[in-house]
Amino acid sequence: MLGDGDQAGLSQSARITRDASSTAVDNRPVTDQRALPGCLIVTGVPGAGKTTTTRLVARRLRRAARIDGDDVAMMIVSGNVGPVSEPADEAERQLHLRARNICSLANNFHAAGFAPIVDHVIPDRAVLQLMIDNLQPRPVMLVLLAPPLSVCERRNVTRDPQEQVDYDFSDLYRSMHAEFSGVGWTVDTSHIPPDVVADAILEQASQRAGVAGRVAREPGWFSRR
Repeated sequence: MLGDGDQAGLSQSARITRDASSTAVDNRPVTDQRALPGCLIVTGVPGAGKTTTTRLVARRLRRAARIDGDDVAMMIVSGNVGPVSEPADEAERQLHLRARNICSLANNFHAAGFAPIVDHVIPDRAVLQLMIDNLQPRPVMLVLLAPPLSVCERRNVTRDPQEQVDYDFSDLYRSMHAEFSGVGWTVDTSHIPPDVVADAILEQASQRAGVAGRVAREPGWFSRR
C-alpha cells in the first residue's frame, strides 16, 4: 500500500516534536533493526537536510549503511552529465544508471544485514518506480524532506563551496512536491531539530512512509525540463 503522503505542516511538526522529543538526545544505537524493515530513501532538493538526517538515522541503528547519491554520481570520472545539464537524454540516462547503482548497493548491504539509508534527489515518480522495481522484494520507505524553498536556498548558499549547487532548483522543488503528493511521507522540517526528525523517522517511517506497487505516472520531470 502507498503511504499516507500527508503534507507535514506546522501542526504536524509540533506533533512530531512532542512524540519524539523524549528520545531526541539519546544517541544510543537502536537494537531493533525492524524499525526500518527494508530500504529507507530520504529525498528532497539541495538544502532540504538529507545529509544530516540520513547520517543521524544511520548512527541510531546498530547496523546501517548510508548511500549518498552524489557520491555514486561522482564515480563517473569522464563523461559525467548532471541532471540539469545537456544533452537531456544523456542526463536522464545517467540519472537512471545512478538509481540502479544505488539500488545495487542497497540490496547488497541489506543482504549482509545492514539497513540501507539512501540520500538521493529523486525528481519524479518514474525514477522512484525504477528504484522500487530494483529493490524488490525489499520494502521501500520514502521520506520527502520539505522545508520551504526559501529555507533550502538559504542553506545552500551558506554551505561549504564544495557542497553548494550552482543551479536554480525552484522548478525541481515545485515538481517534486507535485510528483510525490500522496506518495510516501512528506515532512516540513523547517521548525524541527534534525535529531528529532531522525527519531521520528525511526519511530514512524515503517507505518507512514511505505511505497509499493505502481507509483509512476507520465510525464516525468525530464519531459518538462
